[in-house]
Amino acid sequence: MTGTAELSDQVTSSPRLSHAGHGSDTPPFRIARWQIPDAVFIIVMLLALAVVTAITLKLQPSGLLTPPWSPASGIALGLGICFRRRYTWMLALAVAAVSLPILVWLGRPAPLAAALTAALAVEMIVGTLLLRGRQDRRPQLFTPSDLARFLAIALVSATLYGVLASAAFYLLGYPAGAVETLQTAVLKHVAGMALLTPLLMAPTYRIQRAGYAETVGHVIWTLGTATGVFIFDDTLLPLAFLTFPSLVAAALRLSTLQLSLVLIGVASIASHGSVNGLGPFAFDQLGGPTGVALLQAYQLSIVAVLLTLSLLVGSEREMSSRLHESEELFRKSFNSSVAGKLMGIRTADQWIVERANPSARALLPGLQGGIRSLDTLMGRDAVGKLSQAADSLVGDNARIVVQLDDGRSLNVSIAVIGETTEGTQFVVHFHDVTESERLRQLEQEELNRAAEVQRALLPGKLPETPGWTFGTSTSPAKQIGGDFYDVRVHQPSIVLSLGDVMGKGMDAGMLAAATRTALRSHDPGMTPSAVVTHAAGILEGDLRRVSAFVTLAYVQVDIDSGDFRFADAGHGLHYVLRTRSGRVERLSSDDMPVGLGDQWRELSGRLAPGDMILLVSDGVLELWGGSLDGLENAIAQCANGTGTGPQEAVDYLCANAGELLDGDDVTAVALRRAG
Repeated sequence: MTGTAELSDQVTSSPRLSHAGHGSDTPPFRIARWQIPDAVFIIVMLLALAVVTAITLKLQPSGLLTPPWSPASGIALGLGICFRRRYTWMLALAVAAVSLPILVWLGRPAPLAAALTAALAVEMIVGTLLLRGRQDRRPQLFTPSDLARFLAIALVSATLYGVLASAAFYLLGYPAGAVETLQTAVLKHVAGMALLTPLLMAPTYRIQRAGYAETVGHVIWTLGTATGVFIFDDTLLPLAFLTFPSLVAAALRLSTLQLSLVLIGVASIASHGSVNGLGPFAFDQLGGPTGVALLQAYQLSIVAVLLTLSLLVGSEREMSSRLHESEELFRKSFNSSVAGKLMGIRTADQWIVERANPSARALLPGLQGGIRSLDTLMGRDAVGKLSQAADSLVGDNARIVVQLDDGRSLNVSIAVIGETTEGTQFVVHFHDVTESERLRQLEQEELNRAAEVQRALLPGKLPETPGWTFGTSTSPAKQIGGDFYDVRVHQPSIVLSLGDVMGKGMDAGMLAAATRTALRSHDPGMTPSAVVTHAAGILEGDLRRVSAFVTLAYVQVDIDSGDFRFADAGHGLHYVLRTRSGRVERLSSDDMPVGLGDQWRELSGRLAPGDMILLVSDGVLELWGGSLDGLENAIAQCANGTGTGPQEAVDYLCANAGELLDGDDVTAVALRRAG
């Protein structure tokens, strides 16, 4: 044994105990509001065990071979349950070491004393292991079921003690002691554990109703009644029931811990009177074994009945307190909310307001005039929309925006509370979103206009060029996209360009328009590398300020020969479909995007009759699994398709553009030389 805090459980002051870890940081044993070092606690418990054992044996009446009750059992078990199971054996040895010399000193033969001490240690070990359980925690006493479990375990361990002690008396030549032990030991030990061990179980911390003066009054009343019944009454009249009214009153008003202390006082008075021939259980008139059995039955009954009552009352008060706190919290939250809150009933034909907070009365002034019909407060259209949301409610709540008759817009959420005899009870939260709705509408109108402008900037009807056909497709992820393409025909060249601005939405759309304009500002006859370089110079400042970049493919095709030149600014999705061989060629460079690089080299090739050049954006890559292999397999299907034109090819590649969730803009442009 050590004096460190490693041994004991930590008991917090919360309504429910928290058992902490048991390392070097664990605080000392805590009882009530005081922290006691483990070593001090163990020494105090062992001293109490020694004193109680000596007193019970010293006051043992003549004619009895065993004491009339066994508080030592309760102290020993209480000591055991306060510490980890691995220390139970050492604690049991300490209990035996304290008890053995006292038994010998008070006249027990050494062999018998050793046997009885061993039986007490076994009782303590069994009770401790069963009470601490698999989780190895200090047992709690919160509910009647906790008390029932404790009493059942006390009965098991006491029965084991009775069998071992009776066997010891018999084998060591004391048959009368064996018979007496069989008759009385179990009840005595269960009573001792029931009275004393609960003091060291995890307490309930329930609210105490009685004040200081009332507590003192209950103690005086209860102990005075017990003294009158068990000390001053020398008849055999069954007056033990007279102690119950005061004990019941104490159970209703005092804490469980205080009640346990009162019960110990009553039990001590009853034992003292019975030993001295007084009270309804006087041993000298009833006979030792009979008196002991009746005394212990009385003690067990008051413990079982009154602790159960105390725990039930405590649970009821705790639940009532929690309900009151919950109601107060709800009331404060309901009334102090800046959002309007209503509680109401939806009947077959209307919504009736039952309760409203100040914010709701401010938003719906009719509430201040006593109006309770939601149709009148909000308007039929708004309530109709509310009813539709309630009818199609999925889950616990729904959120909608309704417009009142006065033109205001409310963001409303409704949730079902439950069913009543009058209808369904709902709670409705709402706040005024009129200005934000107007702003949202203005923003939407601006986006619509911007989208119209962006669509207007796209090439209109594609030019008819003998020997060449075109195909285009674009689908922005949002109303405004960051992709752009362009097709220009200027003898003797055709120019294709496709770009992808980093990001989506309005910002990307503006940069896309600026990039397309910068490319268009150059003569179609200029080489692709020169066009990209000059455009990058125009855009450099804007791109740097917003930390953006543009990937870009720019292709110039000779109408007569099919020769083409292109510059790739970090785009890498430039393909040539060879009709005769069915081969798909990917043409790309290692040059950086516009906004990150400053030089772009020029590559070249030739389109034979029937060949097709194809430019796609990253969104098309995502449509086909996000890998180049998946995209190139899809392009190969187009190359091998008989009679597949450029428009059919881009339509096939972009067919599922609307199915991407939070996807990228999808754009493709193709040019095919007639076969």
